[in-house]
Amino acid sequence: MFAENQKISVRQLQSMLLLYYFSTAVLFLPSEAAISAGNSCWLVTILWGIASAVIAVFLAYLGERHPTYTAVEWYKSSFGRVLGTVVAFALGGKLAFDGAMELRLFCEIITSSMLPSTPLWLIILLTLALCAMTALNGTECSARAAEILFFLVFVPLLFVLIFVAISTGYHRVLPIQMPNMEELRKGVPFFGQLFQGLIVFLFVFPYLQKRRHFCRRIFLTSLLATAVLSVIVFLSLAVYGAEVLSEKMLPTLQMMERVSFSGIFLGRQDLFLLWLWMVTVFLYVAMILFFGMELCTRVFKSKKQQGNRWIILWFPLIFIGAIFPRDMAEVYAARLRVSPWLNGIFFVLLPLVTFGIDAIKGRGKK
Repeated sequence: MFAENQKISVRQLQSMLLLYYFSTAVLFLPSEAAISAGNSCWLVTILWGIASAVIAVFLAYLGERHPTYTAVEWYKSSFGRVLGTVVAFALGGKLAFDGAMELRLFCEIITSSMLPSTPLWLIILLTLALCAMTALNGTECSARAAEILFFLVFVPLLFVLIFVAISTGYHRVLPIQMPNMEELRKGVPFFGQLFQGLIVFLFVFPYLQKRRHFCRRIFLTSLLATAVLSVIVFLSLAVYGAEVLSEKMLPTLQMMERVSFSGIFLGRQDLFLLWLWMVTVFLYVAMILFFGMELCTRVFKSKKQQGNRWIILWFPLIFIGAIFPRDMAEVYAARLRVSPWLNGIFFVLLPLVTFGIDAIKGRGKK
């Protein structure tokens, strides 16, 4: 049974954030990091992960200043009702884009690896329908699912990575190279995946309770996700080397296919990782739908009981966005081209501007 107040705990939020870090990044990040940084890709991953942790703490601090605010209230309070509403609609465009691209990538891989005879549009429709059912049950449904899946998915993943590390040679990692500014600049499009889960901080605070040591816990969660992703990139580099790794499409899955352990509790570690990715994408798209409905409810000041009606808008919007690209390559290119700008605007630029206006006017918690 869910509580009627739809409140979630900080621990549940930590579980959600941790799983969001492992959405598409767990499959594509190693090869993308190798393309941008070569042998120093794992160090670049650490640096970008720390950057995402700092931004996460900043967004958490903004939420602490006005615990009842979502991004909609921030924008209206800072820019006025009209301009704030326009910015909120722009945020809705980012939600739709991120959800549609993530859903399309997910369904493309499922089609090619599991269901080659099933029409792509049907897989997208059914997956989106399941996500919509989760979204209609509110944020507590996704939060509790993330809390349970943390123990069922993340903890076994750590054991698998330990066994992979034991059975892997490390001569391909050498010599260790320190990243330079050019490699960090080239990595901007590729490491945008580490930031997309931060969207939760723009909507979750009215549903959050018991915020003790909140910013510190968020920072530690982000660092934990960074550490695990860096280990995955490092192990992929150790298995393939920088040149081969940069040409791999799904290097993490292929890396785990190469490793065989007798007596280990998992016979197919690659399928386990694929299942982890499926779970995280499902929860991410479900929360995108919920945040979209929440945005419309607050912009148009609808009654809470009528908020679920906005699924009529968001369901076809994300469905059309997911089927519109011609193929997976077009989806991948569009995300690399657009996501860094959207992340920079909504996770860095606008929060800094709203914080500056808020500080000048002397509002919020000190």
